[in-house]
Amino acid sequence: MVLKSKSTDMINPKIEIVLSKIKKDIEYENQNIDHISSEHRLNAISENIGMFYNTLLKSLSAKKILEIGTSVGYSTLWFSDAILENDKTGNDGLIFTIEGNDKKIKKATQNFEDAGVQNLISIKSGDALKNLAVLADDISYLRFFDFIFIDADKERYIEYFDLCLPMLRTGGIIGADNILKPKRFNALMEKYLEHVRRKENVQTVTIPIDNGEEITLKTT
Repeated sequence: MVLKSKSTDMINPKIEIVLSKIKKDIEYENQNIDHISSEHRLNAISENIGMFYNTLLKSLSAKKILEIGTSVGYSTLWFSDAILENDKTGNDGLIFTIEGNDKKIKKATQNFEDAGVQNLISIKSGDALKNLAVLADDISYLRFFDFIFIDADKERYIEYFDLCLPMLRTGGIIGADNILKPKRFNALMEKYLEHVRRKENVQTVTIPIDNGEEITLKTT
């Protein structure tokens, strides 16, 4: 099953310009993947998935988002556009995004400035587990986030999920990327799905868009 996104006409114009620029880099990477080292790969979501989350977040009226795995900010920009739509006052929206690669942080920071959304976004550098542990220990982040996105090292997905769930509000959603592809991650993703589906306070479903997304709703 392949879902196609519609036009990005409804996206903020400044954000759309930067998304289009990054998309060209993604297309180049996809065509030359064997010649790009793993450290320098963008490993970004597809445009279809970006539009999917953008639509989902607008329907959810999400204003507070946590992202694990910034890369150069492609997914973050899709989320930012949703926040701009949802937060009419401009006072409540924010994204905490975590990235361990300093070069990618530098590129992401420039992309956010070019899109005019830098004030919405706080980039936390370094190890994701350590950053999440600090947030999780702060009681002010209990049931705080409307949406949490996991797109980092697949070996830690379960640990990320368990740290994130208490920080997600009831009715909030955790999205996880690469559930179906690439195949080299399938065994790890099966373990993640088994873990999530054992939880009593969630409802979860796999969405077969491109690399595959697991959408997990916190019910209580």
